[in-house]
Amino acid sequence: MRMMKILAGIVVVLVIVVVGIAVYIANLDANEYREEIAAQAKAATGRELTIGGTMDFKVSLTPALVVEGLALNNADWGSEEKMLRLKRLEVRVGLLPLLSGNLDIQRVILIEPDILLETDKTGRGNWVFETAGETSKAEQPASETTAGGGAGPVLPTIGEVRIEGGRVIYKDGVSGQQTTLTGLDLTGRAASPSDPLELTLSAVANDIPVSLVGQIGPLAVLLDGKSRASLDLTAEALGLKVTARGTMAAPNLDAAIDVSASDLAGLKPLAGDAIPTGQALKLSAQLAAGPDAVKLSGLSLTLGESDLSGDVSVALTGKRPGIEAKLQSRQLNLAALLPTAQDGAAAGGGSGGRDAPVGPAATKVFPSEPLPLDGMQAVDATVSLTVARLLVPNLELTDTAVDLSLKDGRLRLTPLLTKIAGSPLEASVDLDGAAATPTLALDLKALKFDVGRMLQETGTTDLLEGSGDIAVTLKGKGASVAAIMASLDGSTSVLMGEGRMRTQAFDTFVGGLSAVMGSLFSKQSEWTVLNCVANRFEIKKGIATSQVMLFDTEYSTVAGEGDVNLGQETLALTVTPQSKSPTLNLSVPVKIGGTFLEPTFRPDELAVARRVGGLLGATLFPPAALLSLGDLGSGEDNPCLKIASGEVKPAGSEAAPSPAGEAAKALEQAKEDPKKAIEDVGKGLKKLFGN
Repeated sequence: MRMMKILAGIVVVLVIVVVGIAVYIANLDANEYREEIAAQAKAATGRELTIGGTMDFKVSLTPALVVEGLALNNADWGSEEKMLRLKRLEVRVGLLPLLSGNLDIQRVILIEPDILLETDKTGRGNWVFETAGETSKAEQPASETTAGGGAGPVLPTIGEVRIEGGRVIYKDGVSGQQTTLTGLDLTGRAASPSDPLELTLSAVANDIPVSLVGQIGPLAVLLDGKSRASLDLTAEALGLKVTARGTMAAPNLDAAIDVSASDLAGLKPLAGDAIPTGQALKLSAQLAAGPDAVKLSGLSLTLGESDLSGDVSVALTGKRPGIEAKLQSRQLNLAALLPTAQDGAAAGGGSGGRDAPVGPAATKVFPSEPLPLDGMQAVDATVSLTVARLLVPNLELTDTAVDLSLKDGRLRLTPLLTKIAGSPLEASVDLDGAAATPTLALDLKALKFDVGRMLQETGTTDLLEGSGDIAVTLKGKGASVAAIMASLDGSTSVLMGEGRMRTQAFDTFVGGLSAVMGSLFSKQSEWTVLNCVANRFEIKKGIATSQVMLFDTEYSTVAGEGDVNLGQETLALTVTPQSKSPTLNLSVPVKIGGTFLEPTFRPDELAVARRVGGLLGATLFPPAALLSLGDLGSGEDNPCLKIASGEVKPAGSEAAPSPAGEAAKALEQAKEDPKKAIEDVGKGLKKLFGN
């Protein structure tokens, strides 16, 4: 639309100037030519026209006029005094048509014109002339406004218009944006006012080469501004080819639009190095555009392996543009559209890659850079989107449906439905980016979620099999991810039923435990049966406190407790494994500390010799905390819940407790020589499990 405004403005300016000069030629007064030309121009435009150079007139059957140093004043409200400066103008007219009252301008050539087109804050253009002494058609006799009235204005025939080496500046007074065309070469030809104007244009727009070819018109319709003119234009820039075929009656446009590109690399001057390369683009739609709204109907877009279709409309009358869209896709491959590692390195010195140099920012997981939320107040939007297959880095989502609402800088995704690894997930997101301190609320629930399949499909690990229920409710505020995490309130809950884990994976999970006390399960088996997993954190002001942390296997039970500081990104957890052997129930709690990026593991030496046979009941399976997980929806048969409710006794709870004196003696030995006690525990466990 902006390019069309510029072209329309150029045409209007040139026609007005040329008609004024042509009228002079038709009524040539050799003694007062300068004054006559200036007077005719002012009568036509209401603006002062000055001629600072020489004039040369050649009389023949096609008289030619050459004028140098032309300048036309701008509107009174304009940002500069002159609207048009012209180094040289050449006009050639047909003499014989003048005898019958017709104006036949065969050729107009403008050398190095400098044209300023601008609008005021209301959108009024400086190419709209207030002609001095103009009488409206409503006030004129009918005979003067009809074709045969004899007193109506003569519409000229312009055969050819050429611009060589021109410059055009377009200033949008509403948005404050400016577009500059330099090196403008334009050729327009029309056989008559009733024929389309054939255009060829090349220029550099804001340092970007552009070209335009096609037809628009007829010229009479363009000047009339009421009837619909046809257009068939093709523009090329930034590696894009854009074709528009339809009709227009300024400022309204109705056209079929086609956009194509073999690669998006040409967009880098505008979008930067983050633009994905190697992606072919094809877009088609029916465009209906006017001053109040823009609508794309029958949108069909393919970009690389992704596709999108539907309808989009944009209302332009509110305090900000309002977008309404209903879109669907068979596949959106966002992973392929994200910048590659090389692109990220080129754009930001590699800061976005996994192998980025370690610096002060690398000590934290959650970024502290301000979130780009200002753009959320640029538009309002209501979008309904369905995607059969959505690919993001390391993850595939299927059957995704989301209703998006963006109003006054507040984004809501309600609901967001999808499937991950074949398991349904439902979420809602509320992000208020316009608040003095941005706020975020997230609710997520996934029942019977196949955790093992998800880990395999994301390439994380194939060492776990099992499904469970997940619930997350979080609220936070802040201008960055780090600030939001530090302010979080809410809870996270996970309840898994029977599954299995590769022995190697479980041994890795207990981390430093193996180094302290050997293994808690038989290494003779590839898989360890996982009876249940229960986990619940309550979060207040960025501190996540464990209410339940429990892994129960066929060989042992591992329980945990402690806090996670999401703001400082530090860990303060204690993990206590308990063997289910009736002959050995010693455990070595391990303290997990450090940071998210550099966690530490160390044994709790003073607890090495503690007898914990009785802890398998109420302590490891706390009834209230565990039973609170039953509301997730599918935990009725969960072994952990059954043990907490008293329906089933935990395996190993029948182990005979050692006498109190024996336990005290073991504790004293541990205090005196914790290293030896640890070694003894490890030897005992290895002997127990046949290692």
